[in-house]
Amino acid sequence: MSFVIWNSRRSFTAAAFAALFLSGAIDSAHADAVTDWNATAATLPILAAPVMARVMATMHGAVYDAINAIEPQFETYRFRVEAPVGASEEAAAAAAAHAVLVALIPSHKGALDAALAQSLAKIEDERSKADGIVVGKTVAERFLAWRAKDNFDAKAEDKPGTSAGAWQRTAPGFEPGVLPQFGSVTPFLLKSIDQYVAKGRPELTSTQFARDLDEVKRLGGRRSTERTAEQTAMAVFWTGNEILQLNAVARAVSQAKKLSMPENARLFALVHMAAADALTVSFRIKYQENAWRPITAIRAGNGAAAPDPNWESLLITPPHPEFPSAHCLTTGAVAQVLRDLIGSDEVKVGYVYPPGLGMMRNYTSLIQLEKEVEDARVFAGIHFRSTDQSSTELGRRVGTDAVAQHLRPVAASRASR
Repeated sequence: MSFVIWNSRRSFTAAAFAALFLSGAIDSAHADAVTDWNATAATLPILAAPVMARVMATMHGAVYDAINAIEPQFETYRFRVEAPVGASEEAAAAAAAHAVLVALIPSHKGALDAALAQSLAKIEDERSKADGIVVGKTVAERFLAWRAKDNFDAKAEDKPGTSAGAWQRTAPGFEPGVLPQFGSVTPFLLKSIDQYVAKGRPELTSTQFARDLDEVKRLGGRRSTERTAEQTAMAVFWTGNEILQLNAVARAVSQAKKLSMPENARLFALVHMAAADALTVSFRIKYQENAWRPITAIRAGNGAAAPDPNWESLLITPPHPEFPSAHCLTTGAVAQVLRDLIGSDEVKVGYVYPPGLGMMRNYTSLIQLEKEVEDARVFAGIHFRSTDQSSTELGRRVGTDAVAQHLRPVAASRASR
């Protein structure tokens, strides 16, 4: 299995991403096996967001079903296994997470083995521990067998166009489009990827497209004289891996709400499976629409706008079609999952990224987060405003459906049987 690592104009280290991933710090009084293994994932290679999303969704889905087999407070997600009375939820969670991560990222087996040993050392009851390990491993094996047939490794190619509006490979590397097969990946939660249709892409001759083109040309150019320092900081901040960035928000919510371990298992499973499905929706539509990026449109010119063959975006344009925005669609999905779970749009989260550069972003609401991501992609010079807004809306639909249809609370628990 191959994994993809993307480069941008700015280079970020694994340590920087790890620090970001953990920035939604959870104090020791509320940490548990779910949040510990969520944090352990930060030591993995920094993969392209869709690949990281698949890893995190598989891990958290397995952890959820493993814990829920022992303490069934919520609906089973995928695999129901019989758990001995007294089996350790902590051991089950750790064993499930470890098995998934080692299978998907075998190069980190040594570090993951050490993390497992540390997790299991906290559990004193040997029988409970052993039973929990069996539950976790059993669930993980079934998850991995299921996801092995999810079309992630299917063969597909990009199809660059030549006409106005069609996606073309972009400067400076003119690389082939990445992950054209990702839109065919089996979803984790959604019944059908094709039921999600992005709207809002304006006609090339429309006034709206002219406004979008003018905005990104003025504010998203590498040599823009109109973009402020704050807008530049926003663009750079959100050029990172959105799966890790949004995970920090989920961790902050977990901490603020003082969730139990089963509740954490549910929250992180819904967040990451919805994020993975949002990215699948995004890439499905991207390669169907095959829409050009701002750099292509600006260099070609449009109507009243003269061609600007030397225009460059602030950040290097990602090597895949423009519509929809994966960042915005995923952010909308995760934000909506969190809204529906906590019953509020209010959050309090702030973190520095990259470490050492002192770039601090603070959010008091999920809608503020969504709007900033929309702005950031325009200021980076890689998306049009209309694309960002419609992508956020579609992402919210994904998030709403995820929570409404999956992992719902059940009246009975093992203790009441």
